[in-house]
Amino acid sequence: MEARAAARTGGRRAANGGAAGGRSRSEAGPPRRKRFIDYPRYGKTGIRRWLPSIKQILAMILFFFASLMGLAALAYAMVKVPDPNANTTYQSNIYYYADGVTEIGRTGQVNRQNVTVDQIPKHVQKAVIAAENRSFYSDSGVSPKGLLRAGVTMVKGGDTQGGSTITQQYVKNTYLTQERTFKRKFSEIFIALKVDRQMRKDDILVGYLNTAFYGRNAYGIQAAAQAYYGKNVGDLNVAEGAYLATLLNAPGIYDVIEFPGQLDKVKGRWAYALDGMVKEGWLTKAERETLQFPMPIKPKPAANKAGQAGYLMKVTDQYLKANNVIPEANLARGGYKIVTTFEKPKQDAAVAAVKDQLTSELKPDKNEADRYIRTGLASVVPGDGAVVALYGGPDFVQQEYNDAVRRDIQAGSTFKLFVLAAALRNGGADGKPIGPDSTYNGDSKIPIKLRNGQVFKDDKTNKEYLAPNEGDVNYGPIPITRAMEKSVNTVFLQLAADVGPENVKKAAIDAGLPPDLGSFEPTPTMALGVAPPSALDMAEAYATFAARGLHADPYFVKDVTHDGSKVELPKHEPKQLFDKNVADTVNQVMQRVVDNPPLNDGTGRAAKALGRPVAGKTGTTDGNNSAWFVGYTPNLATSVALFREDPNTHARLSLKGLGGRDSVHGGDIPTLVWTAYMKGAMQGMPNADFAVPGEKFEDRDRVTIPPTTAPPTTKAPSTPPPTTSAPPTTPPATTTAPGGGSHGSSGDPGGGGNTGKPTNTGKPTNTEPGGPGGPGGGPGGPRGGANGFIIGGRGSG
Repeated sequence: MEARAAARTGGRRAANGGAAGGRSRSEAGPPRRKRFIDYPRYGKTGIRRWLPSIKQILAMILFFFASLMGLAALAYAMVKVPDPNANTTYQSNIYYYADGVTEIGRTGQVNRQNVTVDQIPKHVQKAVIAAENRSFYSDSGVSPKGLLRAGVTMVKGGDTQGGSTITQQYVKNTYLTQERTFKRKFSEIFIALKVDRQMRKDDILVGYLNTAFYGRNAYGIQAAAQAYYGKNVGDLNVAEGAYLATLLNAPGIYDVIEFPGQLDKVKGRWAYALDGMVKEGWLTKAERETLQFPMPIKPKPAANKAGQAGYLMKVTDQYLKANNVIPEANLARGGYKIVTTFEKPKQDAAVAAVKDQLTSELKPDKNEADRYIRTGLASVVPGDGAVVALYGGPDFVQQEYNDAVRRDIQAGSTFKLFVLAAALRNGGADGKPIGPDSTYNGDSKIPIKLRNGQVFKDDKTNKEYLAPNEGDVNYGPIPITRAMEKSVNTVFLQLAADVGPENVKKAAIDAGLPPDLGSFEPTPTMALGVAPPSALDMAEAYATFAARGLHADPYFVKDVTHDGSKVELPKHEPKQLFDKNVADTVNQVMQRVVDNPPLNDGTGRAAKALGRPVAGKTGTTDGNNSAWFVGYTPNLATSVALFREDPNTHARLSLKGLGGRDSVHGGDIPTLVWTAYMKGAMQGMPNADFAVPGEKFEDRDRVTIPPTTAPPTTKAPSTPPPTTSAPPTTPPATTTAPGGGSHGSSGDPGGGGNTGKPTNTGKPTNTEPGGPGGPGGGPGGPRGGANGFIIGGRGSG
């Protein structure tokens, strides 16, 4: 019994941590010494054995922050405030013509006049602080919250940005660059801390206001006051000062004159600045409620932008900014050498053409209709997109708005080309192909049937849409090519309905028109050109067909360098958006608008004077509010738009009475301007013919022909057939004669010869003449064209 009790006692001691001999815990020796970090933690059980203590966590946090503070102190000691850098000594941008030698003009000269803090009204200073940095007078030059926001942006992979106090922005403007990198931000922070300790707050503020960029090439608050309100900074009121403070946030887009669509956003930012002034006690609530948004004045063009220089330089700047090549603030600082695509001889030819064919004959002091004339001209290289000439107006200083790139001029019948292209590409509603010889009813004011069989109705009146032809002429059954020659409205309205207006719109967009044009709804009326593209848009779109369906985006810049280093430019990759046969057929039809012997009555016949193969289309809108000619050769596409505009309301004025004319059509002044320009622009360029539909080229895409005004020998002679009033006793074979024209319709006085028949190989041939007109009619049409695509003309009746 005693032995068992002793055993139990020893066992209990052993269980309580005693030695094998039964010693107590106190007898087992000194306890184990704890270390600062000891895992598993001594004396703890469960999960707590593996977690650090609160003291340990706090110690690690303190160590981390102490290390950061040590590094920050080291960086602060090492960073020195540099001398003001070259960014405060602005340079000029130099713009060159395409030759890289001839100078267009210069921009970027410094527009700044430093002022003292006493010259800037207190309410203007407070407005800037309220908009940009309300803690300016109490902070240390940096904003912890702003830095945290910038850090989060950086971690997410965005550019280092945001978080800048007025002191930091002053440092960036004066000592650093505008690049958004971590290195620059790091330097900015520590220089700002030192500057804040070394300079008075008022000196920092006035330094910032004198170096900040406000847009309109204005650096500093004094230049901005002059640029936006035409007054000195000391004369700015509270509302005007708040608007200039708003510009500091986004000078590139907060100019509400140049970007009226930003007005609501700008007003919101303007209100934020004023509300901040109220909150800080710098403006009473009663004063705030009386303030209204102060619209700035229109920008005043610089004298060095006179003539065409301003148009060319501004559109170049817009291209560089739109394609993110150069930030606006950097571009305004200058130092860039920019070689444009504009060619001096072609630009001079554009100016001379407008003067010789239009402005020289105007008498605005005697004729009301000769006033407020506007002209836009754009010229593009097919298949490449280089814009070689751009006429935006007579003088940039007098008329800053560029009429070559504005999108508020209805295109008129120049849009019919896209209807034709869609018809050739998509066919009709029944799936059957549509070709140049397809016949339509050309009578005036006929109902237009939609693909679902219903009659197209006017949305406003809900009545049948009955559009007239020019002069209300009835043409009867007429092939598409002849309808294009005479610009027959009803034919192309019905053709657009048959093809599907959505397909017409797609063809126009594929060619180059922007998809967001006004009045670009897919209805048959698209055929009449109610959409308002710019002259540049139309030159780009027609160039697609000149390049056999190859579309190229227009561009204005060939080369940019800064301090000897090249600046990367966007790549332009042309895309084949139309089948070559479709484009070639379009070109064949559009040539007939200019040259359709023996009748020579195409609406664009004045362009024949160029003496080269030309394709193109005239356009005239309702009320004679605009007139166009868009034409092209295989190596240059040019668009000319003519219109009148009320200088105050910007409403369209009729061209009727211009130069003493009853009315103005695309076939007269616009075509004459186009022809005069192309004669000068194409000097020295190869005389190229258009490709024939179906022809295959192994080594080249265009046929080069001798420089002569005579037609090429491979085409049919233009001698008309003998006049006769009766059909021949033995009709000429029409099914076997390649390209031969057939009889005019029997019994159809004045009927025209039908389409020449294509050959099996699709090669151009000398073809037979069209047949004579029907009994009692005039002569038949001319010889059928190569591949059968040239339509016989109507008899004279």
